[in-house]
Amino acid sequence: MSFAPKDGHENQIQFALERGIGAMISAIATKQLPYPTSSFEMVHCSRCRVDWHGNDGVLLKEVNRLLRSNGYFIYSGPPAYRKDKEYPLIWDKLVNLTTAMCWKLISRKVQTAVWIKEENESCLLQNAEQKLLKICEVVDDSKTSWNVPLRNCVQVRSAAADSLKLPPRPERLSVFSESLSKLDISQEEFTSRHTVWQDQIRRYWRLMNINETEIRNNTLSAIYDRGLIGAFHDWCEPFSSYPRSYDLLHANHLFPHYRRRGPGCLLEDIMLEMDRLTRPQGFIIIRDDKSIVSRIQQLAPKFLWEVKSHLLENKEKKMETVLICRKKFWAIV
Repeated sequence: MSFAPKDGHENQIQFALERGIGAMISAIATKQLPYPTSSFEMVHCSRCRVDWHGNDGVLLKEVNRLLRSNGYFIYSGPPAYRKDKEYPLIWDKLVNLTTAMCWKLISRKVQTAVWIKEENESCLLQNAEQKLLKICEVVDDSKTSWNVPLRNCVQVRSAAADSLKLPPRPERLSVFSESLSKLDISQEEFTSRHTVWQDQIRRYWRLMNINETEIRNNTLSAIYDRGLIGAFHDWCEPFSSYPRSYDLLHANHLFPHYRRRGPGCLLEDIMLEMDRLTRPQGFIIIRDDKSIVSRIQQLAPKFLWEVKSHLLENKEKKMETVLICRKKFWAIV
């Protein structure tokens, strides 16, 4: 994960999206970022203007939550910091904070430094006794980190918790991981679902009548273990991205979760947000209950979507309706 400040470089997010790289706008201030614990193998902050040393290092402790065991934090201060008289003090605070969290500084050159997060339970407990940091109460890592306040503490994880070595990409995409078993998904069920969705995707390509090369390439922890990325999100709120960010959206029985959320979270509100996120000529694939599919077919022309209805077999071997919606390219003249 790489941080880019939203100031003079605010277009970096849009540039990344246009290059097919996953990116989103987010604020790291008072709430946890919408990613599971131990999601990333590296966190990078170049020309970094985040005050990691402020507020007792609470933002740096959020990075500690997101990093996997033996993950890296790469920090590079802006060139202007070289002449800043306070930079040596900032650096000393960073060193004190990372040392308290038992990170190891493995490289430093000018204003760029690299730390590795080593899981050292005895070190953390010893530093806690010396009042250098606070140890978090045990929490359920499977719970979503959506609208959760930042925690000014460090969670102690046993070496065994993160000892599993993930295979390299792209092999890990199709390998059964320990996180799946924690979600009560068996090896057999994973293999079955994997086969079903491989078949469904092949059918999608045929139904959309395009070549693969025309599009860029509470189970979230398992998603990350498979080498994919994602974020927790409530579709009653805007998604943290620019308009026209994605070529393809896929909604698999999404809408029933928001059926009784009331004004501001109606079916058409979610469709409007999907329309905002989709590029012209982009696709929205929807699988859902008959009543919802029927309602979407009625609403789609108002969004200038072309809609084609198809019947495909689901994982229960039953036929269900799949809508292939395409956003038209239009302009106000």
